[in-house]
Amino acid sequence: MLDRAFPVPDQDVIRDAITEGVIQRLLHEEDPRFRNFQICNACGSCTPYCPARINDPGANGDPGYLARKVTAALQAGRRPELNLSDCVQCYSCETACPRSVSIGGIINAVYETEHLQPIFRKMLLDRGGLPPQAFLPVYVSRGRFRKFVAKAVRYPYPVDSRAIDEVRRLLLHPLKASVFSPPGHPAPKRPLTRPDQVFHLNSCCAFNYPGADLSQKKILTALGVRYKTSSSQTCCGGAPHYMGGAGFADRLLLTARNLSVIQDTVDPGGDVPVTGICPTCSDSYTAALELLSGSANRTVVNEALGRIGREVSDPGTFSVANVLDLYPLYLDELRRLVETRLSGLRVGVHVSCHYRKMNGTLAIPPGLQNLAAVTGARVTRSVMEQYCCGGVKNLFDRHQRGRPLELSRLNRLVHQDFMQHRLDMMIVDCPGCELVYDHMGVPVLHITELLALAMGADPRETVYIQGHMTSLSPALRRIGLL
Repeated sequence: MLDRAFPVPDQDVIRDAITEGVIQRLLHEEDPRFRNFQICNACGSCTPYCPARINDPGANGDPGYLARKVTAALQAGRRPELNLSDCVQCYSCETACPRSVSIGGIINAVYETEHLQPIFRKMLLDRGGLPPQAFLPVYVSRGRFRKFVAKAVRYPYPVDSRAIDEVRRLLLHPLKASVFSPPGHPAPKRPLTRPDQVFHLNSCCAFNYPGADLSQKKILTALGVRYKTSSSQTCCGGAPHYMGGAGFADRLLLTARNLSVIQDTVDPGGDVPVTGICPTCSDSYTAALELLSGSANRTVVNEALGRIGREVSDPGTFSVANVLDLYPLYLDELRRLVETRLSGLRVGVHVSCHYRKMNGTLAIPPGLQNLAAVTGARVTRSVMEQYCCGGVKNLFDRHQRGRPLELSRLNRLVHQDFMQHRLDMMIVDCPGCELVYDHMGVPVLHITELLALAMGADPRETVYIQGHMTSLSPALRRIGLL
């Protein structure tokens, strides 16, 4: 008996057993992300829009495969039998669903527990966000270590010790997602008007493209829009949330804390538009304001914020001014501000998933195309402009699996589309999309960078093109900007 080998535990069986327990707990606790999976009727509306194809299109042509696999498993109290790591967290499924069933949110809740990324949570606790070193592996894998060092020295991550202490005190006493209730039917969004002042958000991903942030400030100044910012703001929690490093409640508390910071920073009275270069930030603030519109949710949040001497007094005073909504209000002024028409530049446009998630529509908004056209660049339309770029989550997953240069199916599709249309560069509204395109070898600019170039900004001092992994010099040299 003693010389008989002990059986080796099956790690997959252990993991699945743990996950089954997690599912039971999430269902029992009424996590808001699970709030309406019962009403899924497998209509199939979401299935064609899954860019990661976790819907398994080869399953006998079943149009409702994705929704049925996920929601039927939950209705039976089981884990969905899908590789949830393949989900890129674009939320196209939720955006497409006529009943607003959050398949992406359900997957996010399970992934958050199965694949918790402690490194990202540690970064939040230590630095209040994703510091530059979070992105170091992306540069090393592409042999661009010197570019990383140059940016880290020139544009260090702003650290406010008091802010970090507040974040740490918030996150070390985590709340369960189940303490929050769905907001019901939120009030219709007020139309965004041309503001006198805005609060400019710092994006974690902006480290990779400081030129996008500098360009944004140049544009706001040229338009006569006063902007304010604060070193006390921290990460909104969006990127860590979608990558499995921050929970549902964590993201809400981080965003709510920042709203309190904004209250203390801007001039009192009137509407407070919050803007920035990142649609994931816009999405986080939109979701937080929607939840905080419910008095019960606001009470829970303010009780937590009270531990650090903060509160959100009136969420109704805030609005989200994403660049694709804000700058189209100034098209005529932007045309007059153009000093160099970029008429020799062939570009494609790529609208981020989280911008569409925020707006709840898969329709391609005209904002990005119109803003690119203002510069004189020749915009080439493509079906791929509404696809996910492949996702930052997928990019980090590949690095963690030791396959950083192995392009995903989505990466290959968008790269192929770029080459087929013989474009000079892609124009995006998201620094995360910019990082993905740049990493796969596609010349790319944030829309703020493109506008700033047309307005006469120095390509190196303001747009900081030398910080890109994929060179922009050939295209810019051909049209006389270098």
